[in-house]
Amino acid sequence: MGRTSSGNRGGLQPGDSDYKGSIKNVESLVKMKDAAMYKATKEAISRYHAVLGVRERNVKLATLSAGTLGVQVSSGGKSEGIYLNKKYFNQGAKAVKAQTNRGYTSGWHTKTNKPLAHTVTHELAHATWNSSLSGANQKAAGKEIQALYKKWVADKKKTGYGKYAHTNVDEFWAETVTKTVHGKSDKYTNRVKEICKKYKL
Repeated sequence: MGRTSSGNRGGLQPGDSDYKGSIKNVESLVKMKDAAMYKATKEAISRYHAVLGVRERNVKLATLSAGTLGVQVSSGGKSEGIYLNKKYFNQGAKAVKAQTNRGYTSGWHTKTNKPLAHTVTHELAHATWNSSLSGANQKAAGKEIQALYKKWVADKKKTGYGKYAHTNVDEFWAETVTKTVHGKSDKYTNRVKEICKKYKL
């Protein structure tokens, strides 16, 4: 995810750094067509809140530009909400799981044990911290996150991370938080938890 004047693009496709597409036909998550996908999405949100706290309650379905799985929107330095691509999520749990697993196999996604939760957790992480958020805690945390990112990039021995996390510091944060919530712990996921707690992100 990167930042733009209108919002931040998330999702898990190449070139997601700056979302300049539209967000239309916004609906409640209860409109999700596949019951298993709805359940998995709600469980992902609950798990995130249990591990790192409730930070973003506004999670909706919307029509997004092609190739975008989800987007976290910021305005005035604050998170305004998360929009999940209804076309993608309405494919159903089986298709979403298969697509995310292909991302794990290709090395694009950071591996977790909950492929159905990946996109929504990634977007929730962007709402917790990203470089366009301007709250005092986010700014203070940003210095430590930037330092952690530089250390992570230089670490040639790290394992379990996908190429998407290398895009920029925002995507590093979102993918590492996703691994923190649903994946195997390591020194980076442990540090993410410490930063979240220290700055009440």
